[in-house]
Amino acid sequence: MLKRKRYALRGFKLILQNPELPTGCEITAMTMAMNYCGIRVSKMEMAEKYLPRRPYHIFLGADQRAYGPDLENYFIGDPRGKGYVCGPKAVIKAANDYLREHRSSWRVLEKTGAEPQELYRWVHQGTPVVVWVTISMKERKKAVGWYTEDGKYVDWSRNDHGAVLIGVENKRVLIADPISGKVKYKKETFEKIYEDRGRKCVILSKSD
Repeated sequence: MLKRKRYALRGFKLILQNPELPTGCEITAMTMAMNYCGIRVSKMEMAEKYLPRRPYHIFLGADQRAYGPDLENYFIGDPRGKGYVCGPKAVIKAANDYLREHRSSWRVLEKTGAEPQELYRWVHQGTPVVVWVTISMKERKKAVGWYTEDGKYVDWSRNDHGAVLIGVENKRVLIADPISGKVKYKKETFEKIYEDRGRKCVILSKSD
């Protein structure tokens, strides 16, 4: 049980994705979390130098199934313009490559599957949580999917989004949104969207 019903990360600075990264919400959210932890890097450096990318290319396989790039491990397209989405592993690789290159003791860890209460505990402990949600926490629109070459099914929706959980109240959460800024949502709304997106999330952790 959380002892305090209200908690928000103090001094958390917002970074907006627009106008430079109109489709780069996930890497912008990751940059916000890194900055909060004292890692001074820009969203543009993360997007242009470290974010792994693949072009949007769908083809029909011999089995008559649609095949395309693995959007869990890569950003599809260009976050500076015509782009789509990426999953946690792409953001983790980008961040950890930067952190290793700069000999930082911080590392980004995937926590996909975590219950909402775990997310809230991390925030109470002073840790921002990068979460995969939807724009304005609206119901996820119809998804389009394909298979990767190793047989994994992936999909994306036009309103898929990445943001940072930075505050918790009794019935609401506080989100640092790369499009809308700092916004409060009902817990039940956030938890439903978080569930719909597969409970995808990452956190920063400092090694001893």
